[in-house]
Amino acid sequence: MLTWLLQASKNAQNPILFLIGIALVYITGVVLLAAVIWKFYQYEEGQTPRVEKKNKHFFSTREMLLLVLILFPFWIGSWGQVYLPKIANYFFFAIGSFCVIFATAWHIRAKFNIGLLWSDDIEIKEKHPLQTTGAYALARHPMYASLLLWCWGCSFVMANAVTMILVSALFLPLMYRRAKAEEKLLLEKNRDYLLYQKNVRMLSITLGGFNSIIVRLIIALILLYCTALNLINLPVLFGFVFIHLYLGYSLIPEKTAFSYRSKSGMMLIFGLLGLYFHHAFFCFFYVIIAMCLYGLKWNCPCMLVYEKYHGCPCFALLKKCSLRKKADR
Repeated sequence: MLTWLLQASKNAQNPILFLIGIALVYITGVVLLAAVIWKFYQYEEGQTPRVEKKNKHFFSTREMLLLVLILFPFWIGSWGQVYLPKIANYFFFAIGSFCVIFATAWHIRAKFNIGLLWSDDIEIKEKHPLQTTGAYALARHPMYASLLLWCWGCSFVMANAVTMILVSALFLPLMYRRAKAEEKLLLEKNRDYLLYQKNVRMLSITLGGFNSIIVRLIIALILLYCTALNLINLPVLFGFVFIHLYLGYSLIPEKTAFSYRSKSGMMLIFGLLGLYFHHAFFCFFYVIIAMCLYGLKWNCPCMLVYEKYHGCPCFALLKKCSLRKKADR
């Protein structure tokens, strides 16, 4: 096994990071698998509360496991690995490693928190309590959110663009559909769930307060370093765009989240212009970084736009035009 991994590492950009990364992926993957097996055993053997409502969903634990297993050959064979400048490679490896370890711990805690309420199907139990503490204070569906974060983190660790795309384009929508189906039943059972929905993110970490400031500061400084040293290539650009999009669906209050979704769009536009037309467009990255740093304490321009229009004025205009066209028909 070790000989085979050493041989496989020769296909990687950085053989040392490959070996450390694949060890991290395997160890945490086994821990997550053990947690799933434990919950199935507990469900079969434990005295679970009586089920009031039950819906079978096509995307169950088996399908989740299958999708995760599909990712492994890409990581092991370095299929889809992208070239990253050395320093940027270390940065993304560190970010990915933190996400993988955090996601594993978060997933285990969520399984402890839910106790005997866990099931493979969508079930509402008798006297089903509303879970809002522990792992559930970070996301409304922490087991799904942590598994997604683990997959994205592994993709960062292995610098693999193909698995990033697979998780984002396939795994995320399926998770979202299952989570929405669960929430429909939970809202019927407990109307207090509506307040919980408004304050806690669905499939990403809910970041606010001091933790939000620290994360945003670290990302802004890494982006500044990579921009100043001209380390931005296409994979690095998409890595930063993804991080800012993730923050855009994690941060609270909503105006802060909106500002990071807006900045991810700006970054993508100016980054592509810089890569394919003229590097002078990368100067706009300094403006984006300045806005990020300014927004740590005060309202940056994106936040002011959100406060004025209660969302994105461009999308609001498109929606208004669409409604007008429908009315004319």
